[in-house]
Amino acid sequence: MSDILLNDENDISIINGDFQIGNSEQQEIESILISFKSEFKNSPLLGAQMLRMLKARGTRQGITREVNEQLQYDGFKNIDFRIEDAENFTINAHRNAP
Repeated sequence: MSDILLNDENDISIINGDFQIGNSEQQEIESILISFKSEFKNSPLLGAQMLRMLKARGTRQGITREVNEQLQYDGFKNIDFRIEDAENFTINAHRNAP
């Protein structure tokens, strides 16, 4: 999905005085992972609260379940989430996957 992209500081990326447009699925996944419930006005139940779960030392199963549920809630399919530890995890998910 194409949308306005964000920079490393989570601010709108502007290049040559114009918004940068591109595939936004990865940044949407990142936003869902770091957001807390009620941060998205139109979807108040969306937000994986990853920082809170990691600080609370949630189980891998619990974290994996929450991430999968939140990404599915936002329309992602074929979610492959693998967690090694608090700093190493991979996510592959797509909205229009067959």
